[in-house]
Order: sequence, then structure tokens, then C-alpha cells
Amino acid sequence: MRDFLLWAGTALLATGVCLWAWRRFAPVSFWLVIGFPVKAVMVYGTWRAVASGCGLSKRRRRWRWSVPGFPGWGAE
Repeated sequence: MRDFLLWAGTALLATGVCLWAWRRFAPVSFWLVIGFPVKAVMVYGTWRAVASGCGLSKRRRRWRWSVPGFPGWGAE
């Protein structure tokens, strides 16, 4: 077990150093490969709460109730 923890710790440290160096010396490629996808997932995950808090979202309506101007539809 101790050997595994040593290898896992070394791998984690090496990964962290490589990511730091990549971000430090090539920020554009780091952003395109790592930064943007992470940020996109974060925005997608929190969008419902943010939009609801800002009043940007509306309750979903069925298609036939959302079309104005058709007689008999939405008149109820």
C-alpha cells in the first residue's frame, strides 16, 4: 500500500507541475485545451440557477400555447 501511495503522490505532483508549466509558458493552448472546456461545463452546470435569479428564464410552455394569433389556441 505504501508503494502505491508513493507512486500516486509522485504522479499527482508531476501532473501538477506539468499543468502549471503548460499554463505558465503556453497560456493560449492551455486555455483552448483545458480552460475553455472546464469553463463551458461550469457555465452549463450553473446556467439554470443564474438565469432564474436574473429573471432570464421562463417556464417552458407547450408549443400550441405559445403560438399567438391562431383562433382557439390560447383563448382559454
